[in-house]
Amino acid sequence: MRVILLSLVFFSLIILPIKLSYAQEKAQEKAQEKAQEKSQESATKKTAKSKGSKTDDAASKNKRLKTSTLRLPINSEQQFKNDIKHYINSDKITPLLLGSDDFLTLISEETTGNPKGVAILLSDWQQAATSPKAINYLRKKLPALGWTTITIQSMTKPKNYPSVKAKKIARIEENKKTLTDYKNKLSKIITKVMVKAANYPGLFLVVAEGSNAALLVNLYQQSKNKEPDVLVILSGHLLANQDNKNYVTALANIDVPVLDLYLKNDNAKVLALAPLSRSQSKKQLKVYYRQQQLNNTTTGYYPINDLLKAINGWLKHIGW
Repeated sequence: MRVILLSLVFFSLIILPIKLSYAQEKAQEKAQEKAQEKSQESATKKTAKSKGSKTDDAASKNKRLKTSTLRLPINSEQQFKNDIKHYINSDKITPLLLGSDDFLTLISEETTGNPKGVAILLSDWQQAATSPKAINYLRKKLPALGWTTITIQSMTKPKNYPSVKAKKIARIEENKKTLTDYKNKLSKIITKVMVKAANYPGLFLVVAEGSNAALLVNLYQQSKNKEPDVLVILSGHLLANQDNKNYVTALANIDVPVLDLYLKNDNAKVLALAPLSRSQSKKQLKVYYRQQQLNNTTTGYYPINDLLKAINGWLKHIGW
């Protein structure tokens, strides 16, 4: 009997720890499985949340793109008009209507009490009526010398000029059409300004710059506009060779007295045209024509004192 009891006690002492160890392992396995399931659920939720956030961001971005409007840059002519209206006294600004469009002029009346006339100032295309190259100085200075100034805000350069077509004939034809359209509008502007200038006593002096000067010469040669009493050209030129040839020919054949000014440091086309203009005017026996080069330090900018001296000298030379 003792032997049996001892056997049972021994057996229980051996088997019980084994069962406890086994139960503990099972419990640990279940705990690990539960922890893994929770971890997977948490990761799944985070992924879903991240995807949802990205989707929301993309949707929000698309919404902003749809609702926002892309503002294109305004053209230089409109920008110049805005600047003039902002910075120049309103009593100096006079808009003139041209059909459904309008264009700005700056009018400064003479201050001497002894009026000499009206100076119509036209800057190059792509330049403001207050261009510091030459026009703005004359606009401010001439009224103290007896001239009422009417400064025109110039138009922008035609977009398709000069032509980039492959064939020379096609380029010439396209340039001709483009400049004809531009000149027609310029002619109407000058006519409108001349009507305004008729309200003031004295001579008509026109000072024009760059490509607008060359196109004005063509208009005068074609009798599209009434010629002024005096024409001062500042670095007159166009951007295509054939157009420059036409300009030189027209310059030699207009009757108005011309002061043709250019700079030592000037546009390459201007420097190339200068000797051609001079020789062509001599061939046509143009009496009232003077060409003069002015020394400058900054390309395109006229030395103000020399500019004024040249204009006054020319006016005295022709008796005014």
